[in-house]
Amino acid sequence: MKVARERSSQSSQQGWVLVIGLMVLVMLTIIAMALMRTTLLEEKMAGASRDINLSFEAAESGLRAIENFITSQPNDYWFNPEKEGFYGEEVESSESHPFKETWTDTNSAKISSLDTSWTRPEGVTLTPRYMIKKISEQTSGEINMSGYGETDLTTKTVIFRITVRGTGGNNSTQTVLQGHYAATY
Repeated sequence: MKVARERSSQSSQQGWVLVIGLMVLVMLTIIAMALMRTTLLEEKMAGASRDINLSFEAAESGLRAIENFITSQPNDYWFNPEKEGFYGEEVESSESHPFKETWTDTNSAKISSLDTSWTRPEGVTLTPRYMIKKISEQTSGEINMSGYGETDLTTKTVIFRITVRGTGGNNSTQTVLQGHYAATY
């Protein structure tokens, strides 16, 4: 008789093992799906971060290209507020708002129009655009740029506000950088 009881308890246990095994499989499936969603989200975030870095790199290289261009000029006659992307120091020559306006050929210009040797960073789809506003013109005695005792009173200093917009691999990712640059002529 002992043998018969053992068999009946074994057969009833096998059904519970199946139910518990299925529940464990369902839980593992749910965990795996949650991990897949997290991984996809992390990949999207990494792609967006890369795009932002590309747009910042494009804007920063454009800003440096304009600063190098300004430094390489022997005088400030190159600055023409009638050209696209240039704005004079007069009040009526107010520049477009870089965060509200659409950057077009009428209010900005491409970096390549000033510096033909400039190359677009790899992965960037559009050439950065710029706006240059002449802030003021001072005699060098009014602004000390090179240190005390080294000021040349025969030159003038021109201060510019440079605004550059760079895009990343996706044109909707944009970085706008603005800097002030003074050149002595």
